[in-house]
Amino acid sequence: SDVIVKSTRHAMLLNKRDFEILPQLNGVARQPYFMRKHSGETVLCVKDGYSASSGLLGAFRGQDYVLPEPTLENAKAALAILLDLIAEFHFVSDLDRAVALSAMFTGVFRASIALAPGFHARAPVIASGKSLLCQLIGLFAGPESNKKISYPKSSEEATKVILSALLGNPAVIEFDDMTHDWVAHGVVNRLFTSEWITDRILGASKMATVSTRVLILGSGNNVGPIRDLTRRVLTCNLDPRCDSPASLSYRKDPVALVRKNRAKYVGAVLTIVQAWLAADSPKTDVSNIASFGGDWADYCRHPLIWLGQADPAEAFFEQLRSDPDVEMLGRLLKQWHKAFGSTAKPLRAVNDAL
Repeated sequence: SDVIVKSTRHAMLLNKRDFEILPQLNGVARQPYFMRKHSGETVLCVKDGYSASSGLLGAFRGQDYVLPEPTLENAKAALAILLDLIAEFHFVSDLDRAVALSAMFTGVFRASIALAPGFHARAPVIASGKSLLCQLIGLFAGPESNKKISYPKSSEEATKVILSALLGNPAVIEFDDMTHDWVAHGVVNRLFTSEWITDRILGASKMATVSTRVLILGSGNNVGPIRDLTRRVLTCNLDPRCDSPASLSYRKDPVALVRKNRAKYVGAVLTIVQAWLAADSPKTDVSNIASFGGDWADYCRHPLIWLGQADPAEAFFEQLRSDPDVEMLGRLLKQWHKAFGSTAKPLRAVNDAL
């Protein structure tokens, strides 16, 4: 009889359209996270369980995270731990290294950040460490393995695949071994610019609203974000610069190190941001990034710049400058100015002038 009662109550709850009796769940935090009080103060939440203030469910053991004093010296020591972890990856430039670090920071704080960019690992040849880097970054978001899916080829497929993946509330969604560029499907764009996505569940006549507070990763050879996604996805370039990357040997396994002592490496990220906050949140004069100028910049951009790393957001500007659509538009405008100056012309007049 107890089973029947529970089943009936469960069915009533599922069929109910309004859930005002349930608190809003913004996401699952798999490690301590920062949250802002109404007073504007930023505090580190190390308590597990549900927090009404943040709307997050803490799924971690707070006692595992014993952090040192938030000083500049300890922040530098924490950065050294992270840099040693990724020392054997073949980053093309210091900027690419900074993008990888920023991806780790984003993984740690993704549940508590409303909007955050995605990250793409790109290389010119196979066996360059792209998937390994994504696997490593994913461990900063959660202890489980990344949820790997193929990048959708159409907008309809994208809506179905991504909604289904988000329903499981994974820490990480990874588009692994992409064979084509990040096409700007509408639902993919919303992964980075909307806190929630609402759409119909595949195979059912029901709508679902899901949180986008998931770390989005991708990897592929000679592919990357294009068009609208050049300002939503940061690219980290790897290049071993050898004939057979698969034959390279490494002295350590960074993924195994993080799996063995995840709290140590996540704690290094927390230490750096705590020290940055304790230093009155110093910020350099850098260009703002639309949608990502709030918490993401505070937790995953400015602390790295403060410690002397390259600005990871510079990758956005590099992508925008090299975007083929922008380049084509630039050529068109130059020819227009050469022929007509700054004067507006109807298309018929332009056609007659050709």
